Amino acid sequence: MPIHLHDWVDAVVAAANLAPNTPLTPAVLTRGRADAFAGSGGLITDLHQAEGKILRVGIMAGTPILSPQLDLPISVHRGQRVTLTLADPEMTIKTTATAMDDGRVGDTITVQNTDSQKTLRATVARDGGVEIRF
Repeated sequence: MPIHLHDWVDAVVAAANLAPNTPLTPAVLTRGRADAFAGSGGLITDLHQAEGKILRVGIMAGTPILSPQLDLPISVHRGQRVTLTLADPEMTIKTTATAMDDGRVGDTITVQNTDSQKTLRATVARDGGVEIRF
């Protein structure tokens, strides 16, 4: 005789049908009951973990939001002027650069130094700039 175990929890679910690339705001999220044993993991139970993220896939209303379905929004866009910070333990240098790629916080993108026209690989920072740490 098969046995089915359930662990019903209060989780974050879609308040309406959501298309891929939908920014998640309180208006499109609600709370609902979800089976913690039914999914592949990553069930979100705190609204703050989903708010401000971008949905990678489309989902139907009432479907639980899973962490693997989420992405950070793009914070640096190709062609955007950004502050490039070069830092080591002894000093910090700041200059301007142009982003050659789109990037999310933590992504490594190509930037071009505005003065020297040299291209570098830098990491997108939380402040909307990019950084290289030595």
